[in-house]
Amino acid sequence: MNRVVVWLKAIFHWITEPHLVWMALLGVVLAGIIVIRAGVSEIQVRLTGLVLQLLGLGTVVYGIRETRKLFGRPSFRQSLRGWLSRFPRWRRDVVVGAGAASLVVTAGGAGVHVWTKVDPAAPIEAQLNALTRNVERMNERLTQMQKDSDSELRKHSESLRQERQFREEGDEHLHKRLEAAETGGLHISLIGAIWIFLGLILSTVSPEIAQWAR
Repeated sequence: MNRVVVWLKAIFHWITEPHLVWMALLGVVLAGIIVIRAGVSEIQVRLTGLVLQLLGLGTVVYGIRETRKLFGRPSFRQSLRGWLSRFPRWRRDVVVGAGAASLVVTAGGAGVHVWTKVDPAAPIEAQLNALTRNVERMNERLTQMQKDSDSELRKHSESLRQERQFREEGDEHLHKRLEAAETGGLHISLIGAIWIFLGLILSTVSPEIAQWAR
């Protein structure tokens, strides 16, 4: 039983997948029912053609609206409201803008380095011990500098990797948006073209259709 239910659901999804095609055919079928019925008048045929043309133009407006929304552009209502809000006023207030300048002062860290002074008058053993300690400190300092350099290099490498990843993701996202804008509205445009084409035919040959219906 469950298998039958799953199969029926799959058939339903398969049938409703080309919903735009069914929408276009529904408009054509309804217009055909109105036009081919007996006793239809010329004005009824013309009105049917006019409705189809208006529906076709509506699909064009819908496609433009979806494209503007896809790229984050304001809607027609928002654009109209913004345009009306910029209407020049009779009395305009003078606004003087004062720019603020900020000064950022950065303080660099200062390192304290200990160095053992070698006294020439001291015994040889003391001079050797001082030189040994200085060499050890120099070695530690060089090791720390190498660690800091490696750390900075890793930070820069990670920043470059993240920047490259963000740029690739942004390029892919932009490509998908452009593809959706170019191809996403083709089906809607096709439906609009069918309705406009049929509406033009009905509006043009409405006298002949009305005469044939009599």
